[in-house]
Amino acid sequence: MSGLLDRFWVWFSGGRRTSFAVSPSSLAVLGRQIVSTQEVEFDCNDVYRLLDQFAEAVLQGENVEPWMPLIRAHLERCPDCRAEFEALMRTLRTAKA
Repeated sequence: MSGLLDRFWVWFSGGRRTSFAVSPSSLAVLGRQIVSTQEVEFDCNDVYRLLDQFAEAVLQGENVEPWMPLIRAHLERCPDCRAEFEALMRTLRTAKA
């Protein structure tokens, strides 16, 4: 197994054998992300394309868990998309008021 890891790091570093330290907290985050990975997932482009519909459903109080579980799962893991969603929600709430 270490041979495979060595080959990965050589490939990842562009052929340079360099060492670097990884903090335990970074490994913990990576581990949680790996465990929460699903067979089918949305990427940022998928979420961005549907974010307005998702935000409207949330604003109207709809149960969005069964409606769009892939979007909700992505927002829980992606801070950039979550920030975009929160900004959109603030805008929609302001417009509605």
